[in-house]
Amino acid sequence: MKINLSNLYSFIKRCKSLLIYTFSFILLSTSNVLAQKANELIITEIMADPTPTKGLPEKEYIELYNRSDKAISFNQLVLFYNASSVRFPDVSIQPNEYIIVTHRNNVTDFQSYGKVVGLNNFSLNNTGSTLIIKDAKNTTIFSVTYSDKWHTPNKAQGFALEMIDKDFPCREEGNWTSSEVALQGTPGKENSVKASQPDLTPPELVRYELENSSALKLIFSEKLDSLSTISVNAYTFDKSLKIESISIESPQNQYVHLGLATPLQANTHYTLTARNIADCSGNVLKETNLPIANVQPADSGDVVINEVLFNPRSGGEDFVEIYNRSNKFISLKDWVLTNIDANGAIGNSRPISNINYILQPKQFLALSRSAAIIKAQYFKAVSENILEMASIPTFPDESGTVILLNGNKKVFDRFDYSEDLHHVLIDNKSGVSLEKSDYNLPSSILSNWHSAAASEGYATPGYTNSQATLTNVKNAFTIDPEIFTPDSDGADDITQLKFTLDRHGYLANVYIFDINGRMLKQLAQNQLLSPKDQITWDGKNGNNDIVAVGYYIILVELFNTNGEKLEFKGKVVVGSKY
Repeated sequence: MKINLSNLYSFIKRCKSLLIYTFSFILLSTSNVLAQKANELIITEIMADPTPTKGLPEKEYIELYNRSDKAISFNQLVLFYNASSVRFPDVSIQPNEYIIVTHRNNVTDFQSYGKVVGLNNFSLNNTGSTLIIKDAKNTTIFSVTYSDKWHTPNKAQGFALEMIDKDFPCREEGNWTSSEVALQGTPGKENSVKASQPDLTPPELVRYELENSSALKLIFSEKLDSLSTISVNAYTFDKSLKIESISIESPQNQYVHLGLATPLQANTHYTLTARNIADCSGNVLKETNLPIANVQPADSGDVVINEVLFNPRSGGEDFVEIYNRSNKFISLKDWVLTNIDANGAIGNSRPISNINYILQPKQFLALSRSAAIIKAQYFKAVSENILEMASIPTFPDESGTVILLNGNKKVFDRFDYSEDLHHVLIDNKSGVSLEKSDYNLPSSILSNWHSAAASEGYATPGYTNSQATLTNVKNAFTIDPEIFTPDSDGADDITQLKFTLDRHGYLANVYIFDINGRMLKQLAQNQLLSPKDQITWDGKNGNNDIVAVGYYIILVELFNTNGEKLEFKGKVVVGSKY
């Protein structure tokens, strides 16, 4: 057969062009890939409550960001929200690019702010919702359960929630806050609150809930790595109690369910050991123990009101602290916090918990609307001993009643408070709680209630009262250390004036004198002390200058409203390292 070379050359050219075209097509089709790893495509901003607006469209939106080094196709991605779902249109997002996501009717409103994707249906709750992005295999690409309590105080309505550190996107509470720009949101561009805020803390096993005698729900402090969490070696019990099943509650990845081979026995305390559990940022909880037991019904007097803050500081929240005096594990399911209404009847009832929240033996538990605000205003507050309630009864600032009801609506404790119970020399009572000095005494004994000490910030939410009674003590004053070097080297930079007192209500005046009798500083003025307290001196005088090396005299005057006075003197040496 004869071959026409000219036709052959033309054919080869056509094939070459076809090959080049085909190769180019393949590159183009693979340049936009689906998100393959969790947290490659993330939500970085949430505008759930856009009213009132300060210039942005008064419409709800979320903002997505591509953290990967490749373009990501939205094809087959689905957004889940409020028990609904909606498929994304077939668009793509480039590396380090932001996209605004809103309802399709709002697209034109946002086009001046950046790239916009409109969804066929889209609606956000103001709080308490989970947003999830999943792929075609139903694998979670990203999720966040947001809350309006993440907002900066007084910056919720009309403000967007913005992620602070995109390098740790799986961290939720603490990594989101209110937008700081005048428009109250930054759709389509870098967040105004951007900062380095790495997650370097391992997760904590906070508590457990009893689903039944053979099933537990473990509550961790943050999102977990699911693989390490469901390992068969991650949990063990003492007393030969065996675990039959382990599962993690997705997408929050914060709650672990344990199925037991045999039920928990009555009147038996177990210890659960959890080990080598990582959070989603890779921090590992090496080992921790948690007491576990079956719940028992509470008898009268087992759980008591122990502390009340009814007149909070500006921007603060009321709280009521209860205390489990017994050795029982008590469920607070269906318990109620209430007060007396205008007609003198029990009213304004607010449920404490609708789940089997377990109050452990000797546990303090502060009840409030906002754990974040309590922790922000009281630096020693114990996070795991604060339970958020959706709402609490109104507690007037001047006087009122706090009532604790159990699940059967039986009155377990009652405290009729008045601001007159505060120490008479406290001028500003805002933010000062009333505490029991002895939780074994009935709440009706008003002489057992005292203002919390200044050294604790005037409240002790979630831990032992500052005014807790000390037994068999004598009045004592010590200085520790007696020689200190205030040179900021981290060793003996301060000295502490320590008090052990036989009663409540002492106020302190503390003065620093040099060896010639000249007063250099009044360290404390009418400071309310607890029976076991301390005051710190950093070696500075009244002008905030470090004093010279040498001997100094400390004079302490204590007095109370009963006319009792105590006086202590001590000597301290301010040294220097050469």
